[in-house]
Amino acid sequence: MDNGAHFQLVRLLQEFTQASDRFVDATSGGNSMHRSDLNALSVVMRHEQSGQPPTASALGRELHLSPPATTALVNRLERSGHVVRRRSETDRRVVRIAVTDHAVSEGRRMFAPLARALSEAIAAYPEADIAVISRFMADAARAVDGATQNLDM
Repeated sequence: MDNGAHFQLVRLLQEFTQASDRFVDATSGGNSMHRSDLNALSVVMRHEQSGQPPTASALGRELHLSPPATTALVNRLERSGHVVRRRSETDRRVVRIAVTDHAVSEGRRMFAPLARALSEAIAAYPEADIAVISRFMADAARAVDGATQNLDM
């Protein structure tokens, strides 16, 4: 086991995270949105893609927000036209959060430069390498989530 290579990889992951944060800060600030707004929209879209838009409480849990902070966030996104609240067809007591077409088009506009740059970087690798890198990135995300859950707070 090469601890130097492991350390280098972790450092590169940190650099990638910081570069991503700089991009999000630059694009969100220029579009009058908070980082938490973009994180929330990402969570809502991911849940929608899996066929189950989140409730406000599920969104708050995933973002580690208190109920009042979650309400303020959803209200802000609703006022800006990025999300809507929809009652469940099967249980009218359940209210789910869904992104609007406006949010999707704004997201595409904001993140198109990043998507293009990352696509160009990925295109330089053979498919077999991309598969390994993809597996590693999924494992790394799970490792970070696991470490977060194990924090003594």
